[in-house]
Amino acid sequence: MQILPHFTNGQDIQQLLICISVFTICWNLENIYGVTKDYKKWGHDFNNALFVIPGFILQLVLGYLFIKILLIENSHQVGVLHYFSLDSTLEQLIGTFIFLDFTYYIYHFLMHKVKLVWPFHAVHHSDTVLNVSTSLREHPVETCIRLGHYMLAACFLGPAFWIVTLHQFVQIISKIVIHSNFRLPEKIDKYLSYVILTPNMHHVHHHYVEPYTDSNYGDLLSIWDRMFGTFTYLDRHEVIFGLDKTIERSLKFKDLIKLPFNDKTL
Repeated sequence: MQILPHFTNGQDIQQLLICISVFTICWNLENIYGVTKDYKKWGHDFNNALFVIPGFILQLVLGYLFIKILLIENSHQVGVLHYFSLDSTLEQLIGTFIFLDFTYYIYHFLMHKVKLVWPFHAVHHSDTVLNVSTSLREHPVETCIRLGHYMLAACFLGPAFWIVTLHQFVQIISKIVIHSNFRLPEKIDKYLSYVILTPNMHHVHHHYVEPYTDSNYGDLLSIWDRMFGTFTYLDRHEVIFGLDKTIERSLKFKDLIKLPFNDKTL
């Protein structure tokens, strides 16, 4: 079974280039329309970009394993989608997106509520300036947990491989946009938030005090937060990013890696 082509096919390369383009566009728009101006953007973003190094290695290793398992599943038609005979492209597409979005909501909720794993997720939340680079700021331990959860959820379903890559592509674009340091016009943002996660909605999630930090857990859709009572909306001018316990700190990459093990207040 050839795995390498799945890392190097034209569609994946196109999606990667689109993600890089969206990231670059949003990064430059922040220079013009950014909400926060009084910070050293290059230094801040370089610090967050360093998380790409361990993240890339883990994605490569676990991604290889994930692709291998999923291709075996596909060849034997294993998974809940096949069990319920949801074999049409549209059924698989809708079923996969809804299920993976719901399981991400649960995963994100647990990352906040389970004390053992919260310190690792807190590294992401400790950023006192939210911008596109914050989407890269993920502790390697959380990367393993997140990818492990995603692999289990996707393998449980057994969707076509291209649907999984499409979902990941949409997920990455969404994460870039919702972490950007600019906001949509308030009315547009509010209307969109009835269905999908919006920048302001996620910015509220990054507000430094509870209960706002423990709200708006959604990934692509906002329906789960509304359904389970975790939806919160706050005037965008009231949002202050970071954590109440680390808000005064300006931590470097090496300190952020050690933070979950050293800071007992998290």
